[in-house]
Amino acid sequence: MRKIFIVIVANLLFINVYAQTADSCFYVQIDLANRWIWRGVSYSETPVIQPSLGYDNDKLNILIWGSYPFERRAYSEIDFTIEYQLTKKLKLGITDFFAINDSAGAKHEFFNMERKTTAHMLDAYAVFTPSEKIPIALLYSLWFWGADRKETTKEQNMSSYIEVRYDKSYNHFIASAFAGMTLGEGYYASRMAIVNLGIGLSKPVALGKSFSIPAKVEFILNPENQNVYINAIITIK
Repeated sequence: MRKIFIVIVANLLFINVYAQTADSCFYVQIDLANRWIWRGVSYSETPVIQPSLGYDNDKLNILIWGSYPFERRAYSEIDFTIEYQLTKKLKLGITDFFAINDSAGAKHEFFNMERKTTAHMLDAYAVFTPSEKIPIALLYSLWFWGADRKETTKEQNMSSYIEVRYDKSYNHFIASAFAGMTLGEGYYASRMAIVNLGIGLSKPVALGKSFSIPAKVEFILNPENQNVYINAIITIK
C-alpha cells in the first residue's frame, strides 16, 4: 500500500506542473482522503482517490468528479455538475450523482434513465453568500429525481439539505465551520434533524523549499446518528 501511495503522489505532482501551463479556464484536481465523508455520512471504510476535471470561467463551471476507494467491490461514484454564478451573491447548479459498483465485470448501466430503477440521482441546489464582508455561505439542496426513492412505492423522497458554512482566512491557513440539516424524512434522516456539524483547518504543506500542496483536516459530527469522524485531505490541482 505504501509503494502504491508513493507512485500516486509522484504522478499527481507531475499533473500539477503540467496543468499550470494549460488554459486557466480548464482545470484538473485530485484529492486523497483517509475516508470519504460527505454531509455527515461515510461512504468508504478505506482511503479514497477523488479525481476531477472541469471548466470554470468565473460564471460557468462544468465539472466531472469521481471517488474510488482503496478496496475491492466497494461503493464508487461519478458526478456531473453544471453551475452558474447568477449574481455576485447567488450561484445555481444541478448535479447528477451516479452510483456505481466498479468491480471487474460489473455493468454500470449508465444509460438506464428509468426513474424507478436508475442509479442516477439529480440534485438542484443554490448557494447564497449574503455579504462579501462576512464569509458565510448558505446552501439549499434538493434531490428531486432518480435513485433517492422509497423502496416499496418507488416515490421520490425529495430529500432536502440546508447548510450554513463559514470560511475565514488567517495568514497561512483557512478556518472553517459548518452546520447542516435536513428538513424532513428522506435520505439523510427519518425526520427533520441536524445531520452534519464540523470544524476544519486548511493549510499548505511544504514539500521541499519550492513546492507545497493544500491539506485539510476536518472534525465531523452527525448528531442524528451519533457518528463522529476526523478526515484528512490533500489536494493536487
